[in-house]
Amino acid sequence: MARGSSRMQVAVLMGGPSSEHDVSLQGGKNVVDALDLRRFDVWPVVIQRTGAWQVASKPWAGSEGGFDPHAGAGWRSFEGTCEALVHLRSLRIEAVLPILHGRFGEDGTLQACLEAAGLPFVGSDARGSAGAADKIRTKEVLGFHGIATPRFEVVPPESLRGLAALSDRVVASFGLPLVVKDPLGGSTLEVRVCADAAQVTNALAELGPKAERLLVEAYVPGRELTVAVLGLREGEAPVALPVIEIRPRHSQHFDYAEKYGQDGAEELCPAPLEPEVAREAQAIALRVHALLGLRAISRTDLMLGADGRLQVLETNTMPGMTARSLVPRAAAATGMAFPALVEGLLRTAARA
Repeated sequence: MARGSSRMQVAVLMGGPSSEHDVSLQGGKNVVDALDLRRFDVWPVVIQRTGAWQVASKPWAGSEGGFDPHAGAGWRSFEGTCEALVHLRSLRIEAVLPILHGRFGEDGTLQACLEAAGLPFVGSDARGSAGAADKIRTKEVLGFHGIATPRFEVVPPESLRGLAALSDRVVASFGLPLVVKDPLGGSTLEVRVCADAAQVTNALAELGPKAERLLVEAYVPGRELTVAVLGLREGEAPVALPVIEIRPRHSQHFDYAEKYGQDGAEELCPAPLEPEVAREAQAIALRVHALLGLRAISRTDLMLGADGRLQVLETNTMPGMTARSLVPRAAAATGMAFPALVEGLLRTAARA
């Protein structure tokens, strides 16, 4: 504990420069509002899209309307990450909870900075975060270990010079529909499910200039499942939470609107599966968590095909923490309320 305080000093990071900035703010607000201020000094930190940091000038004291990450007063501003982290060290922060997704926040960059600064944080280390955030690297690891994942091809930047020929070739190879992804993107904002060749060309043209390389993937029809893994107890193996089945209401796919809209996808927890299928999905998620070297928390998304085969789509190392997010929902199904989930995660940082 910080000198002169019996409360744990916690920094909750949110925002960030990725396309998931707004979702991160929602999750950060949810976390700040969930913490018991009698036991925690909570220092909200908002990272702007520009990369500038805003650190609360004093611990959050609570209010009737809850924490507002858009509030204009009460912040200390820092232009760079290094000086902001030095300031957090001066506050004697004992646990950093980065509710950040996508580039910078979830790809190992922030984790490497926190490690260098000597600040304990929740979630996977820099190496595990970087490997899981790269969907291509994840698929290579899973394939090596015999875990099924949709067939794929890596598209380097130079291949985009001949878009029409590239589009024709991948359509011939994968058939339609097919999926085009930025392998470092998140929240489906950098994913396109293409039903015809024109959509493939458009997806390659739209995503290509913003990505280091692209991922073309076979489309797998079936039921979309997700399994969260928590490792909250020191000395005990991680556990898989109940499987959730995701059924979009207004789209054929689990896109951004289906994830975060008020009338978004139906999420069934526990999923209505045969017990052996649910156990297999949980076992796969636990194995992926271990193979990627993850800690504290992860969420693995899978497709259950009509043939009964499970294939891994991707793994998230800091899943969403909004009111509609999947990990809090799965935890609640086991009797774990959201505040208990957050506090359990914070304890993993304190012992890291």
